[in-house]
Amino acid sequence: MSDPRPRLGLIDTDVLRALRRGDPGALAYFANPDPFNRYHVSELSAMALLADAPDAAERTGLGMFLSRCNIHRVTARISHRAFRILERLPPPAPLTADDALVAATALEHKLPLYTLDPARFAAVPGLTAARPY
Repeated sequence: MSDPRPRLGLIDTDVLRALRRGDPGALAYFANPDPFNRYHVSELSAMALLADAPDAAERTGLGMFLSRCNIHRVTARISHRAFRILERLPPPAPLTADDALVAATALEHKLPLYTLDPARFAAVPGLTAARPY
């Protein structure tokens, strides 16, 4: 039987939103955290979750979850790398600007990206994108 704990990697916004919605796959994926490894999240994804919070109670719960994460800041270097990713993709780009920032964060920190739609990121050179569950 495989280990259900999240593997080391950057968790995409779509996976975090699935967790927030109570998606069974996401709940199972996050059910047994590895006590020695924290979740890796882009600052952009963390901000998206905070912006989506409908009330103070959910904001508090998000704060508790995010406190167990390594939140990778969107630096100038990451922003520039995201720009280069979008610049090199043929139009129409399969990624949004937010997607490019998340992909650039994963690349900058040498982490695979766990996303519900890895095909969307297939054109990003050097990025390993996989479904987490």
